Amino acid sequence: MLRQMRYFIAVVEKGSFFEAGEACHISQSAVSQQIKALEGELGVLLLERRGRSFSLTPAGQYFYEQAKRQTAAADLLVREVRRIDRGESQRLRVGVLNGFSAAVMQRAIEDFTRLLPHVRLALSTGTHEELFHKVSGGALDLVVNDQWRTLSDTYVNEPLAEQPLYALLRRDLLPCPEGRAEIAEMGERLCILVTAREQYETESEHWRQVMGLESSFLFAANLEEARMNAASGAGFFPCDADMPQEGGACLLPLTRQGTQLSRRMFAFWPKQADSPLQREFTEALRRSLQ
Repeated sequence: MLRQMRYFIAVVEKGSFFEAGEACHISQSAVSQQIKALEGELGVLLLERRGRSFSLTPAGQYFYEQAKRQTAAADLLVREVRRIDRGESQRLRVGVLNGFSAAVMQRAIEDFTRLLPHVRLALSTGTHEELFHKVSGGALDLVVNDQWRTLSDTYVNEPLAEQPLYALLRRDLLPCPEGRAEIAEMGERLCILVTAREQYETESEHWRQVMGLESSFLFAANLEEARMNAASGAGFFPCDADMPQEGGACLLPLTRQGTQLSRRMFAFWPKQADSPLQREFTEALRRSLQ
C-alpha cells in the first residue's frame, strides 16, 4: 500500500494522472489502475471522477493527509536504518517554553527516543522571545511555544493544546474563598515571571495587555527561583497544572472574571528547515497530551 500511497499523493499534488505517471516514472494507465486497486482495497472512493478531471472525496482528503504523514515516516525510517548501519547519529534541538508541562515533555521524550533511539535530543528552556529568536536564527530546530503573534506562513505552525494557567502561591495567603486566583483580586501581589533582564519589558507588556494582569512583576532567573519566591509569599507564579507544590505552596486556577486564563501552545519551526524529525517529535507531543 505504501507505493500506492505515493501514486495517490502524486495524483493529488499534480492534479493529473498523466503528470503523476511522469513523476512516478510509470504510465498514466498504470497510475489509474493502482488508484482503483487502492480504492478497492480500502472499500471507499477517494476521487470523484468527472471525465478527465477529478476532485477529492472527504475520505480522499483524509487519506491524502494521512498518506503524506505515513510516507514521510517511512522515508525517515529508511534513512534512520541506513544511518544506524553507517554508525552515524542525528540531532534534534528542541526549545521549550518556561513553565510548560514537565510531565508532558518527559512522556514525549520517552516516546520519541523509543521510536528513534539514534536521534540525539538536545533540549533547552526559555521565554517566548528567547525561543523565537533562537529558532528563527537556526540555533534550534523546533520550539514548543505559546502564540503571541499572528501565525506566519514562513513557519510550520502545529497546534498542540490550549494550556490552562494556574497561580502557584503560598497556601496561607489564598486570595479568595472560591478556590481560584482572580486577577482583579491579585493587584497588590507581585506576578513572578521567569525571564532574562533584556526581556523584562516585553514579558511585562504581554502579561498586562494580552493576559490582563494588573500586578507589578518580580523577575526570576529560573523555575526553581520562581517556585521558591512563590512558596515564600513574595508573589504568585503563573504556570501549568504540573508545577510541583512544595514548601507550603499550592495551585489555584488563574482566572479573569471567573474564566480561567489559558495560552495556546504550538510547535513551531521554519518551513525552510522542515524535516520528518520535527513532525515525529510533534506527534510524540500530541500523544503525550492525550
